[in-house]
Amino acid sequence: MRYGIFSDVHSNLEALEAVLAFFRKERIQSFICLGDLVGYGPNPNECVQKILNLKKIQITAGNHDYASVGLKELTWFNDLASRSIIWTKRHLKEENRNFLMRLPRLIDVSDFTLCHGSPRDPSDEYLLTPRQYLDNLEFFRNPVCFIGHTHLPAIFYADSLGMIQHRPLVDGETIQLDPQGKTIVNVGSVGQPRDGDVRAACLVYDSEKYEIKIGRCPYDIAAVQEKMRQYSLPLFLIERLSYGR
Repeated sequence: MRYGIFSDVHSNLEALEAVLAFFRKERIQSFICLGDLVGYGPNPNECVQKILNLKKIQITAGNHDYASVGLKELTWFNDLASRSIIWTKRHLKEENRNFLMRLPRLIDVSDFTLCHGSPRDPSDEYLLTPRQYLDNLEFFRNPVCFIGHTHLPAIFYADSLGMIQHRPLVDGETIQLDPQGKTIVNVGSVGQPRDGDVRAACLVYDSEKYEIKIGRCPYDIAAVQEKMRQYSLPLFLIERLSYGR
């Protein structure tokens, strides 16, 4: 099975459409979304509906999703994120709000584990270090766990000598996973990249070959920024799309 995996869309419709076009070229058979469909950007309803229209999709909740429907307190967020969440709350359609409220925090199936932050803390933990990787191993049973949340595409695993490896994922690079080990893969962000690459990030997972490949997709950043200005969303959130930070 060829999976198209993506996370942290953050209401960025143009970036989402670029990623879905990439997946069509990759002959994707099933989809996975790791949360934060909304927040930050100008098109929450359109993004939720476009994701819902995908056939064969599994979706977990992100912290912005829960906050945007009142399931998480805004005290967890900085001022800019809080302002965008409040705006999203006001604009979400009822059917999309109800959908986000029902999203699970973690999905554990026979081949992989899915969550937004980490297996230990599915909604909130920013998994950034080898120490955190080790601490999370007991919280998932499958050979691979896919996450998002940090907006930084990366992979964590133990090499043949037992040394913990953590490195960023490079555009177009194909990596063979170890079916006998335990790997955590961060697929990056569609709508708010933070690794210095302004292009939307996504990942292709071939479960038969046990391979992953990161994809980076250019999109019309200026169009998104103009919509954000029209809605008076925070200036910093608008400008950072131009820098990927």
